[in-house]
Amino acid sequence: MARSTVHYADNKTNNTLKKLHNKLRPAGTPVQRVEYIIELLLLRIFETKVKQDDEFKPLRKLFDKDYKWLNPKTNQEESNENKLFSYLFTVSNDQILPELNNNFFPFYSTILSSARKVYEGNLPQKVQDQLVLIEEVFSNSNFTNNVNSGNLGEVISLCNEIEEERLLKTDLLGDAIESALSETGGTKDIGLHRTPEHIRHFMTALVEPNFDDTIFDPACGTGGFLFDAFEFVMRRVDIERTWPGGKSHKELRAWFDEYFKFNQLEFPNIQQSTQFYRSGVSGIEYLGMIRKMAAINFYIRGLNPANIDQGDALAKYNPVTDAASKTVLLANPPFGAERDQESYPDVWSEYSKESETTILFVKLMFELLKTGARCAVIVSEGFHTWDQFSAKALRKMLLDEANLKAIISLPQGLFVSKNGQGPKTSILLFEKGGTTDWVWFYKVTNDGYTMGTNRKEQPGCQLVECLTLYHEFVKHGKQPPESKYQFCIPAEWIKTLDPRIKEKIKTDTRIELEAKGIIERKKKTEELDKKLQAGKIDEAAKQMELKQFEHSLENRIQNEIAKRIDKVHNYSFNLANYKSTLSETQLQEWRQALSTIQPNGVVTLDEAYKKIKTASADNVATYIVKLNPANALEADIVREYISGLEDNEIAKHSELFSLKSIFKSSTKYGRGKLGELMHLKRNILKLENFNSDYRIVEKIKFSDGEIYLREISETGIDLQFSEKGDLIISKINFNQGATAVNKYGKVLCSLDYLVYEVDETQALTKFIHLMVRDKSFLNYIETNKPGGIKGRSKPEFIEHLEIPLPSLDEQNEIVTQIEKQKAIIEGADKVIENWDVDMEFVKKQDEYMKPVGEVCSFEYGEPLKESDRIVGEFPVVGAGNIIGYHNKAYIKKPTIVIGRRGATSGFVQWIDKDCFVIDTAFYVNIFNEEETDKKYLFYALKNLKLQQLQSGGAMPGINRNDAYKEKIYYPDIEIQKKIVRFLDAEMQAIQGLQKLKLSAQQKIEQILADIWGEVLEPTTETIA
Repeated sequence: MARSTVHYADNKTNNTLKKLHNKLRPAGTPVQRVEYIIELLLLRIFETKVKQDDEFKPLRKLFDKDYKWLNPKTNQEESNENKLFSYLFTVSNDQILPELNNNFFPFYSTILSSARKVYEGNLPQKVQDQLVLIEEVFSNSNFTNNVNSGNLGEVISLCNEIEEERLLKTDLLGDAIESALSETGGTKDIGLHRTPEHIRHFMTALVEPNFDDTIFDPACGTGGFLFDAFEFVMRRVDIERTWPGGKSHKELRAWFDEYFKFNQLEFPNIQQSTQFYRSGVSGIEYLGMIRKMAAINFYIRGLNPANIDQGDALAKYNPVTDAASKTVLLANPPFGAERDQESYPDVWSEYSKESETTILFVKLMFELLKTGARCAVIVSEGFHTWDQFSAKALRKMLLDEANLKAIISLPQGLFVSKNGQGPKTSILLFEKGGTTDWVWFYKVTNDGYTMGTNRKEQPGCQLVECLTLYHEFVKHGKQPPESKYQFCIPAEWIKTLDPRIKEKIKTDTRIELEAKGIIERKKKTEELDKKLQAGKIDEAAKQMELKQFEHSLENRIQNEIAKRIDKVHNYSFNLANYKSTLSETQLQEWRQALSTIQPNGVVTLDEAYKKIKTASADNVATYIVKLNPANALEADIVREYISGLEDNEIAKHSELFSLKSIFKSSTKYGRGKLGELMHLKRNILKLENFNSDYRIVEKIKFSDGEIYLREISETGIDLQFSEKGDLIISKINFNQGATAVNKYGKVLCSLDYLVYEVDETQALTKFIHLMVRDKSFLNYIETNKPGGIKGRSKPEFIEHLEIPLPSLDEQNEIVTQIEKQKAIIEGADKVIENWDVDMEFVKKQDEYMKPVGEVCSFEYGEPLKESDRIVGEFPVVGAGNIIGYHNKAYIKKPTIVIGRRGATSGFVQWIDKDCFVIDTAFYVNIFNEEETDKKYLFYALKNLKLQQLQSGGAMPGINRNDAYKEKIYYPDIEIQKKIVRFLDAEMQAIQGLQKLKLSAQQKIEQILADIWGEVLEPTTETIA
């Protein structure tokens, strides 16, 4: 589970809570300490309510020094003046625990009977409900059994430091839990997934509850959503109230101040008020301790604590009593939580065993809503594309049986956990009933707080703009003008399956089932023929049964087609996938190009596609004009058709020529700025805090874009942290491909690197890594890189750069394809690098060992400058490779070439073409060709590993006289040929791997070229 990354209370309160945890550390685990802190705070809260709350006013008499009551245990009159929290300040440190044990907890565990004595008539219902809760808390307390701390005086003083406003107006109990979550094991013990306060405020403003609503949260935690909804309603009748409070984001607070001026409610009548208290705000919480906290939160605000139930909301749901019972739902249900039951048929009989709790909770909330009721729920963004049948069915349900008004994407850093970053989330906003016409999408990248664990308020909170657009446009059924962060998508686009996919399914299914039908028909005919011969049926009956068989087969084919089409339809809520990559200018050009074309009579996309597929260039425009170029699917259908036409055919039709020009002027994919796809992290570790246990990045290798760590972790400078999955960029060598994905976990790197966290709702980290290391990208930044010291690339330069941006599904497919090819290359490299000519299998005899100088000589190649070459068919061979081609050759094939000078001196090559050997290499002259198999000599020389004879410094080389002294096995030529046949087989396998590697490299280049919209030049690289 996870916790919020926003500190809810002010720093002073946070520090106080942390000190309380520290003082109570001997009392138990973080979760136990939370209970003890809450019990002490409850004593203080009760005293505050007695002082301030008019409904509790009669209770003041109970604590008056003159009020006496007869204690049946002692048979003496006693006073209660020493049973308020403030009295504990007058008690010595060693007497606090006995005082709590003997006086406070017993008194509060039976406070109802005492309270009835000071009220005239019956206790007010609210007071009774709240006192019942107090009795529950102190009757079941383990405080006095487990807390034996000797510093209880300090604990009481710390409780008193918390301001009364914090006690009564905020989720202080949630803050206490937040402190526990910062402790080791706290997250595991509590299992809480807490919603940040400003997000709760924001979601409440989307559903706008009022006194006539029944507000519910099926996974309420400490009740944050519920008391925010309550406070929202109360401020609508009393504008002087301060919710959302002085500690909320100032920009969001200003929006609410303006909102409440114009959205006031009439003060409720007695019936409304009673109903709202009784059943207007309620929730269910799974954990008993957390439920108790939620109930206390309700008590603090004058809500009914009994409205917080404990248990599994999915199991508690009863369709008879609970279906269509709520009008407002606000929730952040658990993602992927353990289920209590094997199945939940009451929630969803069709998918009762669904394991993903997000799906079950959204379905539960849908069932709980009355027609016209509103729901705002936080879901994992995986919910948008999960392909299990239940997820697809639920997304379809939200489109067909509700008005899905908005999908609001929240920033990645909103939740964190002990294991790192929490889930990427979105808010679904819908009303039950009717159907969805269009869905508004808004992407929040700045929620008003900096990224990281300790988030700080920052300007530009997009929640304000989102609320403004929603209330001005979306709420009233109007679409806001499209902008960088928001757009609308017709529901029909989401519900439409690509007709090309449908066609393939229809074709493949028919072929498959008709093939089976042929076998079945033959068997059926044989059975009927036997019956015919036996006189059991006549020919007419036989033909009738065969006709029925054909009819049944066709029905099976149609049913299977429908089933497979339904299975492949995803109803994805990843709305960005539905927008075409054409710019607004290109869309206008499209419409202008077809402005004079009269549309044909087709209505559906399926009909238009069928016509376009078979239409000639002369009349296809009458069908194309029916398609919407802003729709990615419809634009791609046109792109596919036009790409299949010959240029001379397109040239005859101006409208088709214009459309081809539009497609040509746009890349296959839209572009995204790096600064919008990822954000810079800056988590500095000062030198004085360095620990040698940290792993440190030594370098990022240009060739493979991989991180290499230092063997010894030591440093003399400040460093910065990087987490697993971050993108690390070298400021100095960014233009050479020095960018890597952190695969190691938490590591340190120097400040010469930039550490970025990618927003994986827009782009995959691995995909960006591929793009920024691609030659097309590197060529651009090489010519545009910054000047200055070492040409360092600053964030503002990097973040302004653009890369192609396919959909996330396409990115994933691209990454998968490239990683597959890279795996082939790596596998081939390992074999090739480890393979060498090994003749140890030959049983060598001393009499057949000869010095190389007695078998052959090494002759100098001829000088040939690159400027003097005339391109031709003959390879120019250097010390380690073919380095070009010339129109002349002076060495006849085949020949053996040996590197003479340079890093590859001693490297032995077999050249199977007439060639030109230059003077950095030797070519081999054989003395007796009748007794020497040239290919054998090649293997024998390669087996010698002549590179070991290198000498020299900056320009190493080999001396041929040293090589002449080396001995090779030189048997009869027939034996040589046998050995060659064996080694040739191995060499062919190696060459096959080299070809496989080359093919994989070319496939990667082609994939990347396609993404960038470039045409690859034909490769001339071959395997010798």
